[in-house]
Amino acid sequence: MNPPALIVTADDFGFGRATSQGIIDAHLNGPVTATSMMVTTGDHVRSSVDLLSQAPKLDVGLHLVLTGGGQPLTNMQRSGLTDREGKLLGNGALWMRALTGRIAPSAVFDEIAAQAREFVTILGRPPAYVDAHHHAHQLPIIRQALIRAIDQKLLPSISRITIEPPSMLKFVKTTRLRRRAANWLGRRASIDLSQNQIKTNDFYFGMLDQRDFNRPFPWQQFLQLMPKSGVVEWVVHPGRHDESLIGRDSYISQRQQELQALTQSQYWESLRSMLTTKSKLWGKHDLG
Repeated sequence: MNPPALIVTADDFGFGRATSQGIIDAHLNGPVTATSMMVTTGDHVRSSVDLLSQAPKLDVGLHLVLTGGGQPLTNMQRSGLTDREGKLLGNGALWMRALTGRIAPSAVFDEIAAQAREFVTILGRPPAYVDAHHHAHQLPIIRQALIRAIDQKLLPSISRITIEPPSMLKFVKTTRLRRRAANWLGRRASIDLSQNQIKTNDFYFGMLDQRDFNRPFPWQQFLQLMPKSGVVEWVVHPGRHDESLIGRDSYISQRQQELQALTQSQYWESLRSMLTTKSKLWGKHDLG
């Protein structure tokens, strides 16, 4: 049996420049091997792109933004994804509309395609993979639109599923309800993605709550329960102090705590042999 392969992905590059710099720090001085870039944040992402020159080996994917209160790139007035002010719905409302079929597939596809094109405009190359803010790419209707975009070669056929290793789901108690919901969604999304030859990780973890930050290394319980084999994506959210996130995000001080843990702890050194980048991994393994 092959040992597990570990990908460490820092989400939200481009959210704010200081957040983006924290991600670069966590790559250069910690275990981060990939980052998912938002392209809907205007000057925030454009001011962050030059930071990538510090990290030529860092894989950069597209972090689709389809929830969270921001502004979409297209006119989504009748898409079902926005509120009366034209802002993207919060995660709970988005789940309700997706699960009850109250989202317009064509409008979702148009927004995904627009964000894919914007990535190329900003970075000058296509993304290495695609996932989404709050894992919204796995929701019904949205995942079918994503599959269509991949089929039309607008995006690579590499994505994320949020299936948590059974041992973690059973024995790690923090934020269990949200983790179980993500696991349920990941299992359903994996069927469609696999049937359409879209490569994914086998397992995922990284969802924290404040109790986890009472430990010097917030992910310690998770890492102690790593599966024996498979491709495991560990998702993190490091960042430096970023005042630009005030009013746009509630997860601010925690990003600094994650950065400190990732760059100062020696806990992950024991996992170094498992670390791999998405691009190298996809070249060696058939994960479809």
